[in-house]
Amino acid sequence: MPHFLTRCLWLAMAVLMVAGCDLKAKPIELGRQTPRPQLGLKVKVVEAKAYLGEFDEDQDRALLVMDVKPDSPAGAVGIKPGDLLLRMDDKVVQGMRDSVFIMQLKKPGDTVVLDVFSNGEIHKLGVEIPAGTVKE
Repeated sequence: MPHFLTRCLWLAMAVLMVAGCDLKAKPIELGRQTPRPQLGLKVKVVEAKAYLGEFDEDQDRALLVMDVKPDSPAGAVGIKPGDLLLRMDDKVVQGMRDSVFIMQLKKPGDTVVLDVFSNGEIHKLGVEIPAGTVKE
């Protein structure tokens, strides 16, 4: 009897392994994803106090702009590498998920208001999302 159970267990594991390999080989269609507007920024999460000092005690983390795509909506309003993105539409942005969530609610023609820390000051910038920046 123990050999029978062992063989059944081995057989079940083999079937699961083969099924798992088969699933990896075939893409699964999840349906059309909603397009998301793009600002043209490459950012990373940083500790805000290292950049702000005691400027804003409620801001633990922020998004440091690493790169701005040429001719992007963000570049058009003057955002540049080294700037710190603090808020989007008056919501504190402390990570990538915050910014992605806010941008998913936007569509071409909408404006997103960014609070950006640059050159020792916080600037409030309105960025209009043109139709060509929606990523499928």
